[in-house]
Amino acid sequence: MQAARCPTDELSLTNCAVVSEKDLQSGQHVTVKTTPNHKFAFTVKTHHTVAPGSIAFSLPQRKWAGLSIGQEVEVSNYNFDKSRQCIGSMTIEIDFLQKKSTDSSPYDSDKMAAEFVQQFNNQAFSITQQLVFSFCDKLFGLMVKDIEAMDASILKGEPATGKKQKVGGLTGTTQIDVGLMVGNSQVVFEKAESSSLTLVGKAKTKEARQTIINPEWNFEKMGIGGLDREFSDIFRRAFASRVFPPDIVEQMGLAVEGHHACSAPPVV
Repeated sequence: MQAARCPTDELSLTNCAVVSEKDLQSGQHVTVKTTPNHKFAFTVKTHHTVAPGSIAFSLPQRKWAGLSIGQEVEVSNYNFDKSRQCIGSMTIEIDFLQKKSTDSSPYDSDKMAAEFVQQFNNQAFSITQQLVFSFCDKLFGLMVKDIEAMDASILKGEPATGKKQKVGGLTGTTQIDVGLMVGNSQVVFEKAESSSLTLVGKAKTKEARQTIINPEWNFEKMGIGGLDREFSDIFRRAFASRVFPPDIVEQMGLAVEGHHACSAPPVV
């Protein structure tokens, strides 16, 4: 396919590559191979102005992927492994898109994070990815700094080590290069080093971020004494079944177990 310019400003804010409906379907995930050693994951949208055989990118997308208008690229379907690639948390560097439009008003990082997840739900994100984000009538330039996967091992009742590691393990802090944004993903904003942006709220520091379904839950510390290990594991898996996408829960056979666990009588 041939790289093209994003047809509208509105589409450039979607973080999607834009294609003809004759080529692909909206919501589909693809890999765009720009050179033999470089490929990038995108989620696509369709638009009637894009010619068949073309794939359109915004300026930040072209900058990130090193694309030029008219460049030939290889596009292939990309399937997420949702047991390993659902985003548990993602750290994003943020700054005003245009330096001349800066202001001193504080921006609520918690509302910003909620809006971000809503806008970009079920989309592909990658380390170093650049995009534009519209919030409170302001445009912000973003860059993805790190991504941690949800801990799918909890769904299987397996122990989680809680250690940070690269892809291969399934701990709550497994770092991944490409992930899928889901409704329960956590987003943390860090302002760029030289930025004049003022962030308030809890979603602005790594320290404030909690690992999705903390494998080190200690019920005694939470003031719930008398829970044995088995009940603790059941409780955690039941909670996990409410956090992970339904298809993953169903795939691992936890829908019924999660229901019974949540219906268990109180421990006194």
